[in-house]
Amino acid sequence: MRFLILSFVFAAWIFTSAELLAQRSEYWREKPGTWLLNVGLGATRYVGDLNERSDFAHLRLGTALDVAAAFRYSPQLTLRAEAQLYFIRGSQESTHLAYNNLSFRSLNPDVWAGIQWDFWRDDNRNHVIIPYVLAGLGLTYLTPKTIYKGQTVSLAPLHTEGVTYTRLPLIIRYGLGVPIAANERFKWHFEGTYTHVLSDYVDDVSTVYPDRTGMQPLAAALSDRRLELGQTPNAVGAIRGNSNRRDGYVVLSLRLIFVIITPSQRNYRRMFGG
Repeated sequence: MRFLILSFVFAAWIFTSAELLAQRSEYWREKPGTWLLNVGLGATRYVGDLNERSDFAHLRLGTALDVAAAFRYSPQLTLRAEAQLYFIRGSQESTHLAYNNLSFRSLNPDVWAGIQWDFWRDDNRNHVIIPYVLAGLGLTYLTPKTIYKGQTVSLAPLHTEGVTYTRLPLIIRYGLGVPIAANERFKWHFEGTYTHVLSDYVDDVSTVYPDRTGMQPLAAALSDRRLELGQTPNAVGAIRGNSNRRDGYVVLSLRLIFVIITPSQRNYRRMFGG
């Protein structure tokens, strides 16, 4: 019975969303030449050496906030540029490598630019709800930190694997979105993206345990944290991470899109000075 009720509510929501999308006037339809501004708020999940991809019991979610500008170039192609602030975290606690005791958290900015491609044209009356795909390139700035003895410590300056890595790597972003509701000038979208970072040091973990004899005491302590659990330290050269797989992060967001101006509105202003 509960399933039937939920199914009815979901069907009603989809029908209402479709009706709202269909009722937008021609004046505000996103014809080529339309400018849009949108804001997104969502949940993040880091993908890297300090989590297990199939462990849905310990998602360790974060948050993301972004703002984007977009320009409708053709009936199906939109150009888009975006800036985002995202929080991610990871830990070996409750994983098969819990005895290594490594963890991190980051509040990072990123910027990217790319394209958004609608599955169908906006004037296609057979498809009221039109999903889209997106893809683009950009940069992110890495700020991995950890908690040690009750204090927040920045990991990158410590060179915990004995190497200096770039903190400004390239990113590749791709994803899928779907409109869920709209009025004349505002739309709501649900969007999911994956950001592939061209670095394996999002979490400050990549290769092997280094020789810690020449390290500063704090760097040595955070390079191998087994001692905090009463474990024997790792041998030099023991596997610390998986350098064959780059890190990344997933963002699932709800987006509010505002139509700034359309070609029809520009023509109206030109004719009547509105």
